[in-house]
Amino acid sequence: MIKKIRTKLILLIVVTGVTSLLLFRGLWTQKWPFWYWLIENCPIEVSFLPEPEKDIFSRLGEEAQKYEVPESEDDAEAVEKIQPFFDLADKYTAIYIYGIEDGMYRAGRAPSAFIENRDNFFFNMSYEWTDGIAERFHTVNLEFKNGYASVMIYLYHSMFFLIPYLIFCLTVCILWFLTVILYFVTAKMRVVERLKGEILEMASGNLDTPVKEEGQDELGVLAKELDSLRITLNEKLVDEQELHKSNQELIAALSHDLRTPLTILKGYLEIVQLGRNQEQQEEYVRRCIRKTEDIQEMTNRMFEYALVYDEVKLEKDYPELERVMQSMILKELKEHMEFLELAGFQTELVNELPEKEETVLADTAMLKRVFNNLFSNIIKYADKKVPVYIEVTSEPEFCILIKNRIKAEQNPLESNRIGLKSVRKIMGFMNGTVEVTEENREFAVRLRMKTI
Repeated sequence: MIKKIRTKLILLIVVTGVTSLLLFRGLWTQKWPFWYWLIENCPIEVSFLPEPEKDIFSRLGEEAQKYEVPESEDDAEAVEKIQPFFDLADKYTAIYIYGIEDGMYRAGRAPSAFIENRDNFFFNMSYEWTDGIAERFHTVNLEFKNGYASVMIYLYHSMFFLIPYLIFCLTVCILWFLTVILYFVTAKMRVVERLKGEILEMASGNLDTPVKEEGQDELGVLAKELDSLRITLNEKLVDEQELHKSNQELIAALSHDLRTPLTILKGYLEIVQLGRNQEQQEEYVRRCIRKTEDIQEMTNRMFEYALVYDEVKLEKDYPELERVMQSMILKELKEHMEFLELAGFQTELVNELPEKEETVLADTAMLKRVFNNLFSNIIKYADKKVPVYIEVTSEPEFCILIKNRIKAEQNPLESNRIGLKSVRKIMGFMNGTVEVTEENREFAVRLRMKTI
């Protein structure tokens, strides 16, 4: 199953967004503990945040003795006289005076900053966010000229901490969100860069280095298909090289198969030209005609040579197998033996065929090419001083054994042994086998075919 990058990215965005929100919520709930720690323990002075005066309570106690507390808040003259007492507070501090016995409000002043910033959006928002928690509330009983009164002091300095802290929280959460998303994108870009390098490596001709697997998403599928393409291209290149080699071998095989009947034909014509044996003239002419027919058949059936080197063989490409009399095969062998004798070789035939006629399943044309290849090799490589031994048997299967001795000094023309390759392939097409042995210059070929 393909895991799409888009789906993974959407899920990552959702999960990272939720974790960012939870992180923001966690940081925001800790704003006041952080504020108290910042004020009390931070070694660096936080200059942009207002702080209450540290000796505000002692100063208020000293100044209170200079003023009289109004009997009620309606006593305008008394309220006016006590106003300098409230000047001791800064613009972020509120002071309210209440009677000790009756608890009634006498006089007071709100923070001047509230009036100055009443239209300031951020100020009002910060005040709303405090929810009264940021108000550091203190109650003290102070002695005035006319007696004791309860003084309530509200400190609003911490509300200015909220906007910077909000910016800090948003920065941390946004950085976390972007870091996770950018890490994912960067990882995928690295994969793209690797794939680019591997494609360039393939383009340079290196098809042996495998493409690294990259997961189950689109890039992983691309890497997998790219590796399959590399394997296919490599196989095609190897096949092309093998095809080129096979074509060269096909040309060599065709040349080899045609050269033998042409050599035999030339020998017969030379005999006819000499005219030494008038009684055999007609027989030699007949053999010449038959060899020309063999050559014509070879050229007409060139496609069958491709089967010798093609591993993919369709049913229509198989040779046309038929019942062939063993006596016909023996007759073909004797003709080749006669030609060997004309070429200066000695031959010895051992015929152990039964009197009862038997047949083998074979293709006549291909059998002729098998004999042409084998006897052509004998003419080129065999030692004329040692007889060529041929044995024909039919029990338990039809078998032809050809033995000869290799010349002591020779310059081999068939370094690729194309003749024997062709013989092996052709015999395989006819459900036969070939056994080749070579020891101490003694060369033997045994052909086996099933009798029917």
